[in-house]
Amino acid sequence: MILALTQAPSPVWYFARAAGFVSLLLLAAVVALGLALTLRWRTPNWPTFLSEGLHRYLTTVLYVFLAIHIVTIWLDPFTKFNLADVLVPFVSNYRSLWMGLGILAFDLALALGLSIYIRNRIGYRAWRVAHYATNVIFPLALIHGIGTGSDTHTWWALVIYGVAAVPVGALAAARMVGGQAALAPVREQPAS
Repeated sequence: MILALTQAPSPVWYFARAAGFVSLLLLAAVVALGLALTLRWRTPNWPTFLSEGLHRYLTTVLYVFLAIHIVTIWLDPFTKFNLADVLVPFVSNYRSLWMGLGILAFDLALALGLSIYIRNRIGYRAWRVAHYATNVIFPLALIHGIGTGSDTHTWWALVIYGVAAVPVGALAAARMVGGQAALAPVREQPAS
C-alpha cells in the first residue's frame, strides 16, 4: 500500500487518461453531428454529405482512441487490470460501477458500429432504431469518466466534461422538442 502511494504514475497511465478524454470529446462530436443530421440542419455552405462523411470519419477515429484507452489502461503497471477488468462490465474491483458503465458504453458503441455491416440484413429502419442506443452511450461514457477519472476534480477536467456535455445536451433537447413538434397533429386552416 505504501509503495502504491509513493510510486509515480507511468507514462502509459498518462496515455490512458489522455486517450479517455479524447475519446469522450470525439464521442461528443459524433453524437452532436448525428443529432444535427437528424434535425436536418444544413446550409448551402455545408451540405449534408459533408456532415455524414465527417460523422463516419470521426466515428472511426473514436474507435481508434477507445482502443488506445482500453489497451493502455490494461497495460498500465500501476492498475494491474486483467483483460476481463477492461472488457467485461462490472467485474473490475476498481470502482466497479463506474468502470462497468464505461465498458457497457463501449460494448454498445462497438455493437452499433458493427451494425453497419448487417444493415442490409436487418433493414434500414431497424438499423435506425438501433441508433437510439446513442442516447444511452454518451451519458454512460460521461458518467464513467466522472466516476473513474483521477482528474475529475481538476478545473480542466470539468471544462472538458462541460465542453462534451453542453452541446450534446442542447442538441438532444432540440431533438426532443423538434421530435415532439413533428409528431403534433397539423390543424387545417379553415377555407376562406
